[in-house]
Amino acid sequence: RHEWLDLNIFDSIEQAQELATQWLWTYNNERPHTAIGGVPPRQLLQAA
Repeated sequence: RHEWLDLNIFDSIEQAQELATQWLWTYNNERPHTAIGGVPPRQLLQAA
């Protein structure tokens, strides 16, 4: 997670907040989660 901060140079606090919000949404919804069989939660919800 901290690596993400090292990859970006922000022009403002607002930009940092916006990009962090986007990253967090992707992290929570689109990346595979081992607790649910290695599939992304969004994919699991679409299949239901």
